[in-house]
Amino acid sequence: MDESHFEDPGARIFKYCFFACLLVVTAVGIWKKEAILSYFSFREFGEAKIVIYTVPATKVSVYEASGNRREVGLAGRDGKFTLVEQGRIKAVRVHLSHPYYFPEEKLFENVEKGQVVTFQAAMTPLLGSIRVQTFPNGATVFVDDEEVGVSPWRKRDIRDGTQLFVEVKSEGFISQYREIVIVGGNEEDLVFSLVPSECTISLETDTAGFSFESLNVFVDGELYTLNGQVLRFVRPGRRIVEVVSHDGLKLQKSINIKPGQTLHMKLPDWFCEDGS
Repeated sequence: MDESHFEDPGARIFKYCFFACLLVVTAVGIWKKEAILSYFSFREFGEAKIVIYTVPATKVSVYEASGNRREVGLAGRDGKFTLVEQGRIKAVRVHLSHPYYFPEEKLFENVEKGQVVTFQAAMTPLLGSIRVQTFPNGATVFVDDEEVGVSPWRKRDIRDGTQLFVEVKSEGFISQYREIVIVGGNEEDLVFSLVPSECTISLETDTAGFSFESLNVFVDGELYTLNGQVLRFVRPGRRIVEVVSHDGLKLQKSINIKPGQTLHMKLPDWFCEDGS
């Protein structure tokens, strides 16, 4: 005879609630198994954890309160390193070193048993880079008097604090240079606006219909060819310009022309009228 029909309703509800709670606790235990086991492991063995996130292959060392240093390992491929200490950590200084990054230190104090402390290291790159641009492009780039390429030019992986003497040269333009110091993690962007090294002299007059083709022009005694009324490719500096007409009339003038400058030289009326 089935006696369940005679079971007390309150006892039946209690039994169903008990089994439901048991199922929930079991499900949560399976879901959070690792966290629960880890928690009780800390409590049982009295461990404190410091989790460090850095770049892969970073060497991790610790300085204890006594001043002793000991290497504890390398960060993994994911950049994670876990420092586990027995008991409470009163004070420990963690030192991170990597051949391509600035070293970094962090002091951890009062890490209790069972506590997990995380730290994200900045790890500033130890290497910098340089980029050289010129306007116009195509200039030859020299670094410490050694030819390295043409602009635009770029070099990476230069150690922090490196001093460089950068010079750019291009035919028909004035050479320019700069001295720089590389800063780790930064890119030095050097831009040179090249100035033409050759100068121009433009002959001008108020006399209408004057023929410039009949003139011979000498700069420091060297005959130059006129292009219309313009004298091109004159070297900068102090020069003596002599203009000679077809009938032998001479006009001499001392000038100081700067690199890339166009100097306007006006011919006097008496010269144009007599020499035309």
